[in-house]
Amino acid sequence: MGYSSFLEIVKGRFYADTISRFDQADIAPLFTKNSNVPASLINKLSNMDLIISFVSDREQIMVRNLRAAGAKHVIHYEPFPSESEHVHIIDHFLKCLDLLGIQHSNKIPKIFLKDEDVLFGESFLKDRIVHPNKMLVAVHPGSGSRQKCWSLDRYVELILWLNEEMDAQILIISGPADTEIVEDLRVKVKYKFILADQLPLPFLAAIIKRCILFVGNDSGITHLAAAVETPAIAIFGSSDPSMWGPRGERVKILFKKSACSPCSFDTRRNCITQTCLGSVTVEDVVSEIRYTYQYSF
Repeated sequence: MGYSSFLEIVKGRFYADTISRFDQADIAPLFTKNSNVPASLINKLSNMDLIISFVSDREQIMVRNLRAAGAKHVIHYEPFPSESEHVHIIDHFLKCLDLLGIQHSNKIPKIFLKDEDVLFGESFLKDRIVHPNKMLVAVHPGSGSRQKCWSLDRYVELILWLNEEMDAQILIISGPADTEIVEDLRVKVKYKFILADQLPLPFLAAIIKRCILFVGNDSGITHLAAAVETPAIAIFGSSDPSMWGPRGERVKILFKKSACSPCSFDTRRNCITQTCLGSVTVEDVVSEIRYTYQYSF
């Protein structure tokens, strides 16, 4: 059970037998204090032996409603670790398995694509790639928060270098919050790039997997690239990569700690200098690409 955009990754795969969306009307009462849970939801919940809730619920409102609705056993687990814990988000979630006595060893996420995902990726690129023999590099210049975004001018400089020095075709990835960024790129990048705009996550994952390299900010899409094992360069600034960085053998995180980073959400929201992100230069990214591919440009 979760939000529809994320459930696309789970749908039809072995991760879950059935899925339900959080934005359904009968789910809403679970979030309201002293609410009357509808009979349809009571019937569904009473058949479950165990419910694990990762919803932020410090007042235990949802837990009490779940139990009142007939859930046999409920485990509530806060979705984010406290800063004092200083534990990676993956390790935080895996602790829940410890509570259930379930052993685990692999701490690197992986996405398993379906045939239809792969076919979509192949068709999408076939219709848009002009030079099939050129390398394809994915760039995601956006993020859920502008405070996590590397300078657009630096992305433009990097894209031009990739095109001119690596002779690469560029795939720009954008989401609902990235419209303005894409429009600015169209003005500043003088040649045509491929745009993957607001695609379902499984389809986007299949496209990224076809790329020789991914470059992006601290975002969910960067984690997606790591999970399909595409070589990824993640540019971090205000967030602590030891807690939030993508994991994978082919992931390189560029992070230069400054006096004020990593910082809290409130500090990040009000920051106007972005010293942390500004300290990561285009040459830092280029050097990492050269090292990864052992090119001499």
